[in-house]
Amino acid sequence: MRKRKVLTFVTLFTSVALLGACSSNDNEQEGQQASSTAESTEMSHMDDSDHHMEDSSGHMDHGDMEMEHNRNEDEPEDMQDASDPEYPVGDEVEVTDAHMDIMEGVTATISGAYDTTLYQVTFTPEDSDEPMEDHKWVVAEEMESDDDNEDYEEGDEVTLTADHMAGMQGQTAEITGVHEGPAYMIDFEPADGSEAFTNHKWVTEDELGPAEEE
Repeated sequence: MRKRKVLTFVTLFTSVALLGACSSNDNEQEGQQASSTAESTEMSHMDDSDHHMEDSSGHMDHGDMEMEHNRNEDEPEDMQDASDPEYPVGDEVEVTDAHMDIMEGVTATISGAYDTTLYQVTFTPEDSDEPMEDHKWVVAEEMESDDDNEDYEEGDEVTLTADHMAGMQGQTAEITGVHEGPAYMIDFEPADGSEAFTNHKWVTEDELGPAEEE
């Protein structure tokens, strides 16, 4: 009888010990799984964050380039004044199709109008890995190519002599659009109240409209 009680006690003790060990192992595995899941989720968030930062950075770089337009430019030399522009020099106009946010809807004064052809171009600024796509505008007099042809077409490769912004002059560009003139220069005060633009190059006739009368 005593042996049977001892055997029963030993069996019960062994079972409890085994259950405790199993429970401990299960908890440890659950803890490891939870830790692994948390680490995976954290890494995923970090990857998403990094990707977002890269996208934002790329977009901001491009935006900053657009904002680096020279605020004061010289009048062009050896360009033909427009014979019959819709907006003569001195007219006030409204910018209806802006190339930069700060010029959207502003009132501008025409400071030059020239008979020429305008081109949309894609190029990579000097010291940058980020191409500037479909930049508007450069004119025929601000480009050169091997065949010295001023009647450029989409897909042609040219060298820019324009210096509208940092890193532009001397860069190779591909023509991505062609627009017949006249080409307008304008003076305007940006919508954000920053420094005024003088002789901003270039805008087309269909990017302008009559200024609203006060």
